[in-house]
Amino acid sequence: MKRSFICLFFLLFFIYSSPSHAIEVVVEMTGAEDFVQLKDGIQKTIAARCLAANALPGDGATLSVSLMQLGETISFDAVLGSQPPRAFHRDLGSRGEISGIIDQMIEKMVIDPDRAAAVPSPARVPEEKPLVEVAAPPTIESGIELPFVATSLAMLGRTVFVSDSKTLYRMEGERAVPCWSTPGSARIYRIYPYQDSLLIVTNRRESFHTYQIRDFKIVQSWERCVIPLGDTLVVSRLMTNLMFSDGVNYWEDPVTGAGEAYEFPQGFDFVSARAADVVPSQSGLETIAFDKLGRVTLLNGKNPLWASETKLATLPLYFESKVDEPDARYYLMPRILPYESGVITIANEQGPWKFLRNVKYYESSRILMLDPGSSGDGERDLVTIRNHYCADIALDEGDLIVLVVKKSTSLMQRIDL
Repeated sequence: MKRSFICLFFLLFFIYSSPSHAIEVVVEMTGAEDFVQLKDGIQKTIAARCLAANALPGDGATLSVSLMQLGETISFDAVLGSQPPRAFHRDLGSRGEISGIIDQMIEKMVIDPDRAAAVPSPARVPEEKPLVEVAAPPTIESGIELPFVATSLAMLGRTVFVSDSKTLYRMEGERAVPCWSTPGSARIYRIYPYQDSLLIVTNRRESFHTYQIRDFKIVQSWERCVIPLGDTLVVSRLMTNLMFSDGVNYWEDPVTGAGEAYEFPQGFDFVSARAADVVPSQSGLETIAFDKLGRVTLLNGKNPLWASETKLATLPLYFESKVDEPDARYYLMPRILPYESGVITIANEQGPWKFLRNVKYYESSRILMLDPGSSGDGERDLVTIRNHYCADIALDEGDLIVLVVKKSTSLMQRIDL
């Protein structure tokens, strides 16, 4: 027993004091309390197994591992910060499979990634289909440069408004002119046009706070998130409950500005919801919102009518409750714009980083046109963006205005639809 303890001590000593070329292991776990308590043990065994396998992929390499418990299923994701990055994903049926999957991950990603990539898994050869040539969508290369990191965009009449985290700007030609600033510590998440005013949704004092401004003066405010759905203002609040097994954030049942209940299914994203007559055969307006998987979904009341095949990534803007669990973060979803018989939205591409919940790195972005009534997948790329992400979009008659965020500046460009 004493000898085993001494061996373990020296093993851990070498893991944490080895030169910088050894792998740095970072583990993030989400789920029940007894599951999260396994974090330290899993981190140590991964580090020990990498060391035992002489896995030294290069200086400064970080192995980021995420285990998320979703009911009975455990999602196991890993990203190795090598050049190029390597990713690994498996869904496990029980905790007993974790040890074996760690060995598989180390073998495929760290020990011999080239061999693993060279051995294809058995798969059915797909039926050959005729080649269809599709014109590539235009790329965004130039536009109006903005000297700040933008967060949102909106059209009111024929005037374009854009925001950073603290200031609302009015576009005058190619100049962004400051016209309103948030009070106190409020930070702007999204702006909406509503009749002859703007709704400014902000994060303030650990909650959402919405301001309605007209002529650049506050005419009303709410300690809630308020969005326009059709001609109606709808109000909800983001709640946090650590007892939820599939996530700590959920939206309170929405109500209209008059206090009447608004039909909205649990698990759907409230901030990005829109109301429009997308399916003329259905009576009244449909609600368009993201479901919990990140799919654009068309709803008749609480009944889903259609869902996109593509699962879309969140934006880097997030709200964080003051709780101990890092999973209390709520990340903003992209804007959805009804257009003719379909919708337009943003698909920011995270590449291998998409498996890590709180790592927001984007390789590129696409602006998607989704057509629920078409045959096939009903998706078409309108615009592609290289190396950066799209923060927001707005419609101005027949044009689409696209807001792209670079490292410390932003780019606004108008696209003819």
